[in-house]
Amino acid sequence: MAGSKSPIIDFHAHIVVPEIYEITRQRSVFTKPFEHPKISEDMQRKARERSDAVIVSMADVSERLGKMDAMGVDIQVLTASIVHHCTYWAEPAQSLKMERAVNDRIAEIVARKPDRFVGLGGVPLQAPELAARELERCMRELKLKGVQISTTAGDLEIGDPALRPFWAQAEKLNAVVFIHPAGNPDARFLKYQLWNSIGQSFEEAMAIASLFYEGVLDEFPRLKICISHGGGYMPFYMGRIDRNYLEKPATRVNMTKPPADYLQMLWYDSCVYDPDTLTQLVAKVGAGRVVMGSDYPVGENRPVEFINANSALSVSDKKKLLSGNAATLLNIT
Repeated sequence: MAGSKSPIIDFHAHIVVPEIYEITRQRSVFTKPFEHPKISEDMQRKARERSDAVIVSMADVSERLGKMDAMGVDIQVLTASIVHHCTYWAEPAQSLKMERAVNDRIAEIVARKPDRFVGLGGVPLQAPELAARELERCMRELKLKGVQISTTAGDLEIGDPALRPFWAQAEKLNAVVFIHPAGNPDARFLKYQLWNSIGQSFEEAMAIASLFYEGVLDEFPRLKICISHGGGYMPFYMGRIDRNYLEKPATRVNMTKPPADYLQMLWYDSCVYDPDTLTQLVAKVGAGRVVMGSDYPVGENRPVEFINANSALSVSDKKKLLSGNAATLLNIT
């Protein structure tokens, strides 16, 4: 990286720890079979080969730097692929053990190349007291910038009062919290792999709704939360949600402001795949609230070009998305 150049930061980049994935894979929506009479054995084989290649790409750090250079990315923000690695189904002690192993691996990668990687850990969110303690370990001992969580914690929505100890700790430590769905395993979303195409965006919208409807953003207004995939459906369908807020007082018992105001308390990544959608996202939440994200290695192959080619964004906006916003959020100088 040139000394005077602001580093291009990819906020959304995944790893897999193979020995942990061997434990979690049976619970992962990623491994759920997609069966259909029109799916041939050859198509199934190719799907398995792609899945295997994805795992290798996320587990192998040796090729990552070259791929980052080819993409024009200076720094990746590393997180576990929570679709593969989610531990919330496990007993708290087992979940914590697995999360700690992955966190240690991420910290090891960052320590080896601190100029190219920043890390976010993981926590057993279904056990909020343990989650709060592991968050502190991630920040203080492992020198990570925060943690990634899914959109639910077992049967709990992320705004549930039971999770207040985690949110209190996140605000206290000035931790970044990246919200990324682990995949909705409901049978409706397994057909045609809708868990990925529609389900992830549905989950992100539900997570944002839970944060403001349950009062988390009012109770902890200094939280630094970033939502994956541009916030899912939420930023693009606020009309009906605003109408609900105005016409149905019972829906806003934990809220002190309109839903649209809460949107601007959060950050979002740019991994939306469509230029018009990115334009709408920036228009809705502001250029200062969007960070570049590729969803490496399965998402946007040219994330820098995706932003630079958007004629609706100013030069100043593009600099914010490519570098400035993430640097501010992560406290990178």
